[in-house]
Parts: sequence; structure tokens; C-alpha cells
Amino acid sequence: MDNANIGGAKQGVHGLENGLSTSFEGIEAAVGSARLQNGSAYINGARKPLDGSNQASAAGAVSTITKDLPELTHITQGFFPFTTLVNRSVQQCWNDLSDLVTELAEIQVSPQDHASSTNSFNAKSPGNQCSENVHKKLRMLEFAHGKRAEFIKLLVLSQWSRHAVDVSKLIDLQSFIRTRHQAYVGALQWVGDMKRDLVRAQVANPDLRTALEVLCKGKVAAMSDLGYKPPKPLSVKATLKKLQKINRIISVRLSLHDAVPRAFQTYLVHDGRVTFFVPAEFELDLSVGEDDKSSQFFFVDIRFLFSPSSPIPKGRILNELDAKINDVLRDKGLSGCFDLLHSLVLTNKINVLHKQAIELTRGLWSDVLRVELLHRTLVVQYWASKPGVKNWLEIGIKSGRRGDNSGNSRCHGMPYLDLRWMRGGQETDNRDIEFDTESLAMESILRSAIALHISHILSSAYTNIGSNLLFSTGVLYLRAQLSGAEPGDCQLDVQLTSSRHLRVSIEPMSGASIFSATPSVLSPENDRSSDKSAIDEMVSRISRLRCIAAIEEIESNVRMLGFETVSPRGLKIDVRRLFPSNVLRFSLFSHRLWNQNWVVAATSSMDNDNWWMIQVRPSIPSQIRPGINPSTHGTSILRSTQVVSTTFLTAQEKMIYTSLADLGHCLTGILTVYSNARYLAELQCIHFYPPLQRLQIATDFRVPDIIIRYNSSNLPPTFQIALPAGLKKKSFIKNTVRLAFHGIDPRKNAAIVVGYGNLLVSSKSFGTLVAKSDHSLVFQQKGNGFAIRLLAPAGQPVILDLIEKLQRLECALSILETLRQKKMAPRSFSLSRIAFVYGPERNLAASLDIKISGPPSLADVNPADIVPKVDRLFHIHLGINFDFPNPHRRIQESLTAILNHSSADAGLDSVVEILPLTLPLLLALDRITSNPSHKGALRVQITARSAKTFQIHYPIQRFRFQLIAGQHLSRIAWILKDVSGSQARKDQDQLVSKLQDELYNSKGNGWKGLGNGVVAEVEKVGNLISKLDRCFADVADCPGTGGLVDKDGPGNPTSISQATSNQADSTGARTKVSIFSGASALATSLTSRNPLDASNNADVIMID
Repeated sequence: MDNANIGGAKQGVHGLENGLSTSFEGIEAAVGSARLQNGSAYINGARKPLDGSNQASAAGAVSTITKDLPELTHITQGFFPFTTLVNRSVQQCWNDLSDLVTELAEIQVSPQDHASSTNSFNAKSPGNQCSENVHKKLRMLEFAHGKRAEFIKLLVLSQWSRHAVDVSKLIDLQSFIRTRHQAYVGALQWVGDMKRDLVRAQVANPDLRTALEVLCKGKVAAMSDLGYKPPKPLSVKATLKKLQKINRIISVRLSLHDAVPRAFQTYLVHDGRVTFFVPAEFELDLSVGEDDKSSQFFFVDIRFLFSPSSPIPKGRILNELDAKINDVLRDKGLSGCFDLLHSLVLTNKINVLHKQAIELTRGLWSDVLRVELLHRTLVVQYWASKPGVKNWLEIGIKSGRRGDNSGNSRCHGMPYLDLRWMRGGQETDNRDIEFDTESLAMESILRSAIALHISHILSSAYTNIGSNLLFSTGVLYLRAQLSGAEPGDCQLDVQLTSSRHLRVSIEPMSGASIFSATPSVLSPENDRSSDKSAIDEMVSRISRLRCIAAIEEIESNVRMLGFETVSPRGLKIDVRRLFPSNVLRFSLFSHRLWNQNWVVAATSSMDNDNWWMIQVRPSIPSQIRPGINPSTHGTSILRSTQVVSTTFLTAQEKMIYTSLADLGHCLTGILTVYSNARYLAELQCIHFYPPLQRLQIATDFRVPDIIIRYNSSNLPPTFQIALPAGLKKKSFIKNTVRLAFHGIDPRKNAAIVVGYGNLLVSSKSFGTLVAKSDHSLVFQQKGNGFAIRLLAPAGQPVILDLIEKLQRLECALSILETLRQKKMAPRSFSLSRIAFVYGPERNLAASLDIKISGPPSLADVNPADIVPKVDRLFHIHLGINFDFPNPHRRIQESLTAILNHSSADAGLDSVVEILPLTLPLLLALDRITSNPSHKGALRVQITARSAKTFQIHYPIQRFRFQLIAGQHLSRIAWILKDVSGSQARKDQDQLVSKLQDELYNSKGNGWKGLGNGVVAEVEKVGNLISKLDRCFADVADCPGTGGLVDKDGPGNPTSISQATSNQADSTGARTKVSIFSGASALATSLTSRNPLDASNNADVIMID
């Protein structure tokens, strides 16, 4: 746009003379005056000088015009301060410099070789010329050159910006010129458009002459008349005759001359026309115009035979259809007419279905249907909002050729309306879809297809679920109700547990799965996967719901039994790896009465519901504080896991309290049995049945038993009880012991485990000896069976306790057999004590205690650690007790030592032989020491050195006698010796002489003097003791001997003291005895006491 344009615009303005404004004249004057330079002006193209007056007047005119003109629009868009550009450039330069420094710092420069860098003395060093150093220098030069160029550009812009004010004015002027030019071009365009539009508004001049003639005469003389005469009106008879003639003509033509297509084989000739019937499509009426076989048929009427459909309205559409059909009848005959109308009807049906589908999308099916019409194919996608693969119906026209008509018997090679079902992105057989081409109903077609789709999903889910063991075996029922027409009638009923049921259906419109559980089961739905098919997703959700329901039910039930839920995180082990891959849900439980190292797991899958026993132990037991459950604190190590039941509860029966109690009983019982079986398996030295894998709860809640092969001689040395040397080891128990669970002891809250076995001998003779209050051992009344009752927390093995008690039972039976062989009568029998009576009149009672020593806690004994050892775990210690006034109580400790001594002549047999051997002696000693009135003086002291060695001490006379059981003339006899020293009896000559005459050199009933001693028979030793005691009694009654003779002198007070000494008896046993001091001390004590109190200490009885 330049001066040429500006000038052109000016000329154009001057060229407008009429009807146009001359407002541009002022502008022209202003522009012309602005061009005044050096006192000259341009007028009509000629340059003329101006004088001073003209210049002054021209300047005044310019100033006046300038004041009247509006100010030009100031353009500021896109302007920004130059300082902003400078600041940004500086900041960018700094950032780039920082990056460059960082980059150069990362480049490692190798050190310069000193030899290569050494030049001549005056030469200049070239520096480090390695490639890294050269690269760094190049980068610095490139950076400096680039930034220098940018700042040079800024310098140029800075110099140019000094004239920015003038440039801005030039921009404003340029903008004003462009605006005016655009206004001029727009005015020209508007004028041209107006002239073009006025062409359509032109109207021809009216023909007033012809109009006046028509209005006056009713005709126009200029129009020619062809002379046609109207036909005569037909009568009814003539009309009928004409119609019959036309009927004959049509019938002859259709029968003989015209080629009637297969679809027009059904027709009716009537009323001068022929009506062709095409089922489910249309009825067509045709007629003829002349009696000529080559003449064409003419269209009369058409009626559609499908619904919904409407008649063709009269008017333009019908006229065009009439003309089109007549043209086709003329050119192609009846076949072409059928093809035309058949195609028209098929297209119309598709349009009707499309309209119905659109109406569905505007109603209840909104947001779930997508409808698209592609040429003559209607595509209806259902379940559009459902993620995953798509499902749709395609309704279109098939060609009817041989490859397309396999499913339609009416096509016969002609096009037909057909349906294509794409289910899950794959074409599916559509023969079961209710597709009625006569009564068109898009909703019915959709509901039928959706019903079949839902039926397919539910039936597939039914097949998949039914293949699982819980449903295939009839434990849980499964039922499917399917329909091919109504999707709401399709449902799947699943039994989740004995009391919970699930109904699965699919919402027809959206395709969403509906899970209705009774009672409700809460299940998160955020684990859906779009990668799974609808069938897999449904089966997966049903499986999860079933397992969730089963676990929830068992959790709520076992909590009533005192079970507590254990968090898998507390065990610090991956519990899920313990179970098979088909397990979907699991829960861990423990009980306060159970061992802390055991938990029970309930797992649920579609094949079965299992109970598992899991044994764990702390990885570092020493770091666990007392009272803290190791299964919930610290890291645990899995020791064993085993399935013990294939069902939770009977699925066909509802939950009742008795079954709950049975469940709690079974869980505790199977834990008890399994822990013992596991312990036996770890021992690997005791055979048992059944194996661990077959230890499971029976369907009737029966806890299995363990059959143990027991033989005390075949046990590992560690488990064999160490018996005393004199106790015979004999087997009394058959080699089969059954271990059974018998509930919980309510007092001790421990599991009751009973070991059943059979004896090799009959228990009839000693079965009644067991006290009724003793529940630890029971014998069968008839037969040889027995039962041992054990108590332990559930989960703690009792195998060691059982082995120990079985061996103790054999020990007790061996003792019992020995007692009976020695003619002693047992009175009571238990594993810890055997009471019996003995003596000539069976009036003396005694009891043998069977004490066991072993580890302080059998639960802490690890089988893997003790089997290789040789040291015995258990040791038996026998003890014998005598009640008052049994005389054998004097030698009770000695007999106990003999029972447990390791020598060959010790043991129970020795004790049993000692009892009748010592009985007459002890009875005699009781007689001489008896003091019923407790008023006599102390005359004799009896000390039992051992069971066969006694010391008789007369402290007043200071005489000591030793009575020993020994061999005399090949018989057992009691031998009495005087062991008093000569110093002790130097003042007792009379007593010595008396003893010599009446004992040593004498003879009595059952005893005989030997000169320096006396020997007595076992049964008659009492006579010897009585004779000895009378000797001292006679001496004590003589005058002059009633006082006590002591080296300290008579009457000196002293006290009675006791000393302890351990001496070996004839069997080598050590016995603890107490002896008193000499006679002087005793006499002193007696003289210092009250005479009434002296009798209380008259008899000294030895207490071991």
C-alpha cells in the first residue's frame, strides 16, 4: 500500500459525483498541505512556487485542520521494555556460564608429561596439550563467541531504540492507512453483492390484456382447441364387464406370457388388477393399460405387511414412487419391480429399527446403548458403559447368494434382512435370537440377545463352579435358571455355606453383575480386573464371596468357643505360601489353653474348607521376655504344617450349639493328637500309626487316635528309666498302646490324654487295689486292659510323660509281683505308691514310694537333641514308709538306702527278706524301751547302725552291745557282742560276772552263749534281749548301785547331746544315726530335772 494505492483511492473519491459523501475532501486537503515542502505546492500535477503570504495562509490552514482532526489510534500491543530483554539476556548468560563451569569441572584432565613438556631453555612452554584440556578451551571460546554475538545484537537494538518514538508514530500512521483501505475494499464488495442480489428481485411486466380476456370471456382465443370429446359414463354392468375383461387379460398374461419372479408366485387377480403377496413385506397392486402381451403393467397401489409401518402419503412421494415403479415395469418388468420394492422394504425396516433404537437411547436405555447407521447396516451396541470387550448387534441386508443364505430358507438367492451377533468381540450363532421381520421390535431383539448373553455367562459360570469338589460332590448345591427371551428371568443360585446363600443375576441394561447374598456378605469390589472376561470375573467373585462367607462364619462361631484371631503379620512368616494356590481366604486362630507354639488355620477354597495345624517357634527364644506369646512377637520359624480336616462343618445342616461344641472339642483334640504324632515323627525311633498325613478329623467330629508300638527294651537308652540295681526289669505291657484325646480337664484347663494298653498278665488280682479317687491309672475289671491318664496343655506333647509312666507301671507291677512272692499282701496300688501289710498276723503296714526324677520341664525337651544322647532322662528312686507303731520305723532310712543301692545284695528282695528277719528283734527292742507311764529312768539306748546292725547302750552302767545279723552254722542268726571298752566297765565287776554267767556261758530258749558273745535264732532273739535287759535291771535294783557312777562324780548336772555319724552296714549302705553321750551326761541331766519330768526321756527311740 503505497502512494499508488493512496492516490488511487483519492481518484476514486473524486470520481463519485452522485449520492456519495465528500468527506474525503478534508482529508485530501490535509494530506496535500502535509506535502508542502520548501515553499512549493502541487496543483493539478504542476509544481508552483509559493510566496510568503501564501505560505503563511497555508500554515494557518494546516494548523486549523490539524486541531479539528481526531487523534490517531496509538498502537501499543506487542511492545515491551528494552530493560526486560537486557535482564533476561544477562540472566541467561549467567546460567549458561554456571552450566559450562560445571561441565568443565567434570572433565578430568590428565597430568602433563614432564619430559615431553621440557623444551629449550629460552623457549615458551606450550602448556598441557592433551585432548581434554583442548576440548575445555574450545568450549570456553565457543561460549564467549556466542554470548558476544548476542550482546552485539543487544547493542544494535539499543541504538535503534533511541528513535523508538518516531517509529511508533510511523506504526500508528501505517495502521490508520490500512484501516481506511480495508473500509474502501469493503464498500466495493457490498455494492457488488447488492447488485447481484437485485437480479433475483426482477419481475416481468404483467400481461394485462390476456388477464382481462380471461376474466371477461372465460377463455383465451389465442389458445388452440384439440377437439377431444369426453367419454361416455359407464354403467355398473359395463364397468363390471370391463373389469372382468381386464382380469382375463391379466390372468392370461401372467400364466402364458410374463415371467413372474419367485417372490410373486402368490397373487390374486380381482377388480381389474393383480395383487402380489410378499410375506412380511408388502402387497402390490398392478394393472394393464391395453390388451397387448407386450404392454407393461402399471402401478396401482402398495401396502406394507410389516409393523410398525405407515401407508405412503399421497402427494409428491407417492407420485414419484408411481413414476419410478412404472419406469421399472416398463424397462425390467415384474422382476425389476420386485427388486425395487424389496430393496425399498428392507431399507424401510432398517430405518424403522433405527428409529426404535434411537427412541430407546432417549429413554431407559440411555447411556447403555450406542446406535449407529452405516449405509444400510444398523449397529446397536449394548452394555456400552461396561469396560472390556464390546458386544453389539448388526442388522443389515445380506445378498442372498449361496455363501450367505445357509441360515435362511426363504431367501432363494435374493437379498434378505438378517442379524449378526458379536458377543465379546466374536461372532456368535444368532439362531436363538427372536428376530421377527414381520413385527419389528428393537427392544425385543435386544432383550432376547441380552437374555441369551446372560444365559451364556451364567451357564458357563455354572459349569466352572460345578466342576469344583464342593459342588460336584453335592456338599453345596448350585442351580441355574436360564431364559432366551427375558433377561430378568436368568439367575444363578449358589450355596455359600450351610446358612448363607447367594443369588447372581445380571442387570439387562448395563450388564452389571448383581450379587445378592443372604445374609449379606461384605466384599470389596476394587479388585476387579478389566483383563478378565465376564465369566471369569463372575466365577472369581463368586469364589471370593463363598470363601469370605465361610471364613466369616467360622470366625464368628469359633469366637464363642474362646478362640482368638491371630494376625499373620505377628508370625513374621509368609503364611500364604503354606497353603495350596487354590486357597482364597484363610484365618489363623489360637486358644488360651493351647501351647503358644501352635496355631490353627482355617482355609477356604472352592474345592474344600480345611483346618490346618501350624507349629512355629521363635527364632531366638532367649530374646523373648517371659509372659509374651512368641507367636505374636519377634520372628518365628515354621516347624510343621498339616491339614487335619477337609470341612468346617456339615454343610447340609444348620449351625447348632452342639456342633459348635463338637468343633471346639475336635480342634483341641486334633491339636493334641497331632502334636504328639509330630513329636513321634521327630523322634524317628518309635513307630506309630496312622502317619501324619492321615491324621484328620472324621466327618462325625471324631478325633483320631494314635497307635504306638511300645517295647521298653527297644526304647533308646535315653528314654529308658534307670532302675535301682536290685529291681528286676520285666516287660508287663503288650507292644501296642493307643493314645486318645478325652476332652479338657475343667480344673486344670489342660487336655486329657489317655493311653490305653493291655497287660501280659491279668489285672483281676490287683485291679481293685487302685483307689477310686486316683484318676491317673485305671485297670479293666474283666480282662487285662489298663488306661493311664495324662494332662498337658493342648499342643504340648505327652510322649515322654507316657513313656515314663508306662515304664513306671512296669516297675510297680514288678514290685507288686515281688511282694506277692514274699507272701506280703498288697492293700493299694498306684504309679507312685504301693501299700502292703506283712507280719505273722498281717497287722503291720508299710508302703513303697516310687519317685521319678527327670528334666524339670518335659515340654522343653527337643527330640532331635536327646535321641543321640546316652544319659538317662529318668531315674527311679524307691522309698519305704512305716506308720506308727510299726517297729520297722527304726530302720526306715536304712531300708530305703538298701532299696536304691547299686550293690548286688541290695534291692527290693533284700528289703523284703530283712523285714521278717528284723521283726522279732525290733518288737523285743520296743518292749524293753517301752515306758507307758513316762516316769521311769532312762536305762537303755538303742541305735540302729544299719538294718542288720544294732547297738544297745546302757548309759548308766556304761555297757555297749552290738547285735549283728550274720551266718551261724549255715543259718541266719543274731549275734550279740560286748563292745564296751575295759576302761568303761572296770568298776562293774559284779555286772560283768553276772553277764558272763547268765549270758555268755549260759543257754536259753532260742539262744546260746558262746563264751564271749551270744547267738540267737531269728524268731527267738526276743528272749535274748529280754534276758539281757533283766540282767541290767537286776543290777540296777541292788543296793549301792542305784546311783549313777561317772568320772565327773555324782550329781554333776549335764545335758543330753546328739551326734551324727555315718557308718556302713553289712551291705555297704551308709545310714545316718544319732547317738547320745555317756552316762555321766545323762545322769547329770536327770538329777537336774523334776522327777516327774524325768520319765519323759526314759526311752530313747532312734529316728532315722
